[in-house]
Amino acid sequence: MKTFKVLADSTSDLEKKFRDEYDIDYFRMTFTIDDTEYDADLDWTKLSPLDYYKMMRNGKRSITSFSTREEFENRMRMYLDKGLDILYIGCSSKLSGSVQAAKKLADELKAEYPERRIVCYDSLRSNYSQGLMAIDAAKMEQDGKSLDEVVAYLNENTLKYQVQAIVGSLEWLKKAGRVKAAAAFFGTVLQLKPVICSDAKGNNFAYEKIIGRKKSIERLLDIIEERFENPADNIIFIEHADCPEDANYFKEEIERRCHPKAINISNVGPIIGATVGPDTITVSFYGKEVTVCSPE
Repeated sequence: MKTFKVLADSTSDLEKKFRDEYDIDYFRMTFTIDDTEYDADLDWTKLSPLDYYKMMRNGKRSITSFSTREEFENRMRMYLDKGLDILYIGCSSKLSGSVQAAKKLADELKAEYPERRIVCYDSLRSNYSQGLMAIDAAKMEQDGKSLDEVVAYLNENTLKYQVQAIVGSLEWLKKAGRVKAAAAFFGTVLQLKPVICSDAKGNNFAYEKIIGRKKSIERLLDIIEERFENPADNIIFIEHADCPEDANYFKEEIERRCHPKAINISNVGPIIGATVGPDTITVSFYGKEVTVCSPE
């Protein structure tokens, strides 16, 4: 019998086919373009990925917000009222205030639901790395594992879930405050294409600087080959921000080099996409423990 519900949020990029298969829900964040607010809907029902990234290519900026208190409360109550505990695997606290906001609400709901538990877990991750954590947690729940057992597993293995990425331009990271203006300017002049990862503290860290798109693609492929483990058992998740040709090239090369159980290609979701911009490629997978840390 089901005892707890796994939820993620819009930064997890979880597609409907996986949410349905593993019975995962998510808290909707929002984004605003030209004073129009949209739900960060992972099914892209109101705005297609093509239109979204076309708007960004035309100079429009997407301003993101984490889930509202109403969204958190309504969705939590939905499952608490069914007698279920909740495991929320949230976006890294280094990137979003979602986990802290959810924890605050969970504390307030304790008096009303004294027999229920709400665990708000800081994934230290985003993208499909966070989504993959939610999938594995939901699989464990379906296999009869307790909430405590799943949390213990996550505590031991969080840093093995990783996302590696390259971006098309440093401009969007600059606008989002992730890169200083001077660094973005000189990086653009020099055609720097950094390799970015979710580091051991949950930051997005540009830990290698490569000159040129082609070289950055080949370096990212090398890194995946070095870090991916247990290919017969694991899926690799490729996401792209309106650059499907590059995503397909990654798929072909990863199949040739790594022989994973499966490869899934999807779009970078609207929340992450607002920060990294068009022509970004992210690759998420379970592999060697992440130890690199950005200077803070």
